[in-house]
Amino acid sequence: MSTEQHALGYTWTDGVPTLRLRASDSTTSTTKKLQGKLHFKLLPGPRCIGFFEDGRLKPCPSRASVKRHQCDDCISKDKFRPCMTCNGFRCPRLTSAMKRHCEAPHTLYLACFGQPTLKVGTTSAKRGEQRIVEQGPLGAARIGLGPGPMIKQMEHILVSGTGDFVEIMRRQKKMALLASPMKAEEARSLVAAAFKNLTRQLPIQYHPLLHEPKWVWAPSITLESRGFPVNPLPLQDDVHIRGEVVGAVGHVVFLQDEDGRFALDLGALKGRRLLFDPKDEGRKPVVQLGMF
Repeated sequence: MSTEQHALGYTWTDGVPTLRLRASDSTTSTTKKLQGKLHFKLLPGPRCIGFFEDGRLKPCPSRASVKRHQCDDCISKDKFRPCMTCNGFRCPRLTSAMKRHCEAPHTLYLACFGQPTLKVGTTSAKRGEQRIVEQGPLGAARIGLGPGPMIKQMEHILVSGTGDFVEIMRRQKKMALLASPMKAEEARSLVAAAFKNLTRQLPIQYHPLLHEPKWVWAPSITLESRGFPVNPLPLQDDVHIRGEVVGAVGHVVFLQDEDGRFALDLGALKGRRLLFDPKDEGRKPVVQLGMF
């Protein structure tokens, strides 16, 4: 049976890449693990995914067409957005629920994606390991724990310092680095060496929040996918994406069909409407026709 779903984002559950979805006639979200055979039609144009309030993502009242994944009205209503842009030094005014989230324990982590420059990041302690797996690093470790504002301050100081760290690693960059010849052992060595230098880069008041690296190990499907060539699938309106899920690293899922193996960017699906298991075969993306 064909079902239309609105893609809200992706995550990993039980070592499997997973789409977060909302049915077109629903206000609640569901998840779909991406394993085995996958077939969906990409319906025209992104639509606004809504806004965060009271700990959940609420639908956009107007279901607005957007260029990315949120309309201006929902951006202005989003209670989580101020935290996303805060560096921890001057926290914005927050709702009581967001204040509790902000001040709750957060994790500081270092991640290597196959290049010498490491990503430093923060996430809530509850989501620590899951958030790192979602990004698909070659080597990563949790290295700090403390109240959200102080952990954000540590991140800001490290990113603003020597140039050894970046705060943002774009999906396109991470996808390109899947071809890096670096091995996981070298990536972990870079993370370990960077950790040893942190007490020289961070003011002394932050040192008690650091702890020995707690390594985050990649799911088995990720370890098996590292050497796959990356042939991205263009996500044009009305094309059919189908194939067998044969690998996954972070936001990239590898699909195999009769023409070869191709890379599906889950992050690019955010805001798109997907018709799962359509009755017709439809047309495939140009690259999936074996022209490249």
